Amino acid sequence: MNFDRALAGRPESATTKTPVSHWIPNMRRLCIAFAVLVVCTLIQNDLYAQSLQERVDRQVQPFIDNQIVKGLCVGILHNGQTIVQGYGKVSSEGSEKPNGDTVYEIGSVSKVFTSLLLADAITQKKVRLDQPMVELFPKDQPQPNPSLADIQLVHLSTHTSGLPRLPNNIELANLDDPYSKYSPELLFAFLSQHKLARKPGKKHEYSNLGAGLLGWLIAHQSKSDYPTLVNQQIITPLAMGDTSVTLSDSQKQRFAQGHDVDGKTCSAWGFDALVAAGGLRSTVNDMLKFAAANLKPPANPTGDALELAWKIHQPPLAKSDFAMGLGWLIARDGSTRFHNGQTGGYHSVIYINRELNFSVVVLCNTATGEIDRLGEDIIQILLNKEVEPRTFAPIVKVADDVMQRYVGVYQLVPNVDFTVSLQDSKLMVGLTGQPTLRVHAKSETEWAYRAVEATLTFRQDKDGDWNELVLFQNGIRQKAVRK
Repeated sequence: MNFDRALAGRPESATTKTPVSHWIPNMRRLCIAFAVLVVCTLIQNDLYAQSLQERVDRQVQPFIDNQIVKGLCVGILHNGQTIVQGYGKVSSEGSEKPNGDTVYEIGSVSKVFTSLLLADAITQKKVRLDQPMVELFPKDQPQPNPSLADIQLVHLSTHTSGLPRLPNNIELANLDDPYSKYSPELLFAFLSQHKLARKPGKKHEYSNLGAGLLGWLIAHQSKSDYPTLVNQQIITPLAMGDTSVTLSDSQKQRFAQGHDVDGKTCSAWGFDALVAAGGLRSTVNDMLKFAAANLKPPANPTGDALELAWKIHQPPLAKSDFAMGLGWLIARDGSTRFHNGQTGGYHSVIYINRELNFSVVVLCNTATGEIDRLGEDIIQILLNKEVEPRTFAPIVKVADDVMQRYVGVYQLVPNVDFTVSLQDSKLMVGLTGQPTLRVHAKSETEWAYRAVEATLTFRQDKDGDWNELVLFQNGIRQKAVRK
């Protein structure tokens, strides 16, 4: 992202002293003029909001029309204006439209809240930013490998700890809910055996493990647990009553059904030891409250923590890196803070810019990174840029009897097969050792994945039978033959 930073300077107007004798007779005239000004301003604001809403609608509609997402909700704060609008559907079943109170998993946006807990603990002088994390380790757990001794709390917050993205003792066979059974015992067992490949602070390497560990340690230091602490220190002070790890009965009724990139329904994700890396759920209305607090932090301990988290704490270590606050990624413009998140069936993104006084939040019940691009396009609209709505490949409808001729098992190489099936008028393809994914028709014979950049083409053999499948990926074509 590379947002413009053109801020218009506003010269202060000159002031003159007006005699009281002159001011009093004109009070009524001034009051009438002020009332007219207020009415005109309200009308102008309404027209601005209407125009902005229409432009956002045009950006979002292609995502719905082309079935890129099932549904999403957009929230905007800009110069005192608030817009919240839902699109599509809350679930595949029914026709309910999402709104500002619809609940979504926000995934890795949770990391911003986790680092804010760190900032809060620092402002209360409970911990230090440069404090070695081993000083916070519980004594009743296996102690970390000596190579981890130099990891500081700031490293965990800025993804420079040297820890891997995930521990190697997490069971990822259940991709529908990969984190729910990863316990603190497994976490500390891994840390006791893991040896860092490099010194902390030398490379930016995104780590769910590091963020989850940070939240666990801060909560343990406070003699609490993550869900309780984040509610006590952030959610309650900011009146974000619909943001939590565990949903209330009311929130369950408003919880959007998640979908994978192919539109297949997904189960919600659960978390244990690594909950701080991605376990929060929220609404657009709540996330706008969070955004507003970051735009103008309150004059209280929560505001102090927000200010500390906002500051740059890690410059880029490579050209491809973003600078970081505590938890926040900082865009190339140097002022926009942002973070995104994705779980099995959801995608979220939040952008905040104090200089230009805006925030954009998009919460979606489909796991697709296309949402990040949508958020960036909305920002360009706020900057009065002309942005053409996205165009996607048109949907090609193929009859079931045509798809049926492709059903079967195709050998790519020995012991590696494509398994093609027809489920609810959708062509599904599985590869040995990998999950089954939907492919979408580009024509009757050419089909494309959405989860990966690859296509499959079905071809007739020399006898005219549909016995060949050609995979095209990374510039390479490979033929598989029906068994």
